[in-house]
Amino acid sequence: MTPKLFESVEAYNAAHPASPFPADRHARSVLRGYRAAMQGVTDDVTGTGSGASLTVDFLPGGAPLPDESDRVGNVVASRWGEGPVLVLAENVSLRTAWEAIKEAWPKYLSEVRTALEPIRKADA
Repeated sequence: MTPKLFESVEAYNAAHPASPFPADRHARSVLRGYRAAMQGVTDDVTGTGSGASLTVDFLPGGAPLPDESDRVGNVVASRWGEGPVLVLAENVSLRTAWEAIKEAWPKYLSEVRTALEPIRKADA
């Protein structure tokens, strides 16, 4: 899957109403996501700005906590909840995606994509 790039959170939300980013910036910032030890994932993939620091979010609602039910949604990368938004996986188990990324502990966006590859293939 070639990642889809949306220039803003609003453009992403319009295209993915079932898996939106919260409209409120504070609500976006508290989503349970992957931040590579709060340093951010380095963008080594073209599209969002070479070398940019990104977060990986699980939409809707963030990555499920252990006591929460799993959800199906999208995995995206953004500049800390702001545009542009890069869709890395669509309609996948958010728990499975979280576990795969957590297991890989990626520092680079290309490594996030590699961790998600088996999940995207399984859900295709």
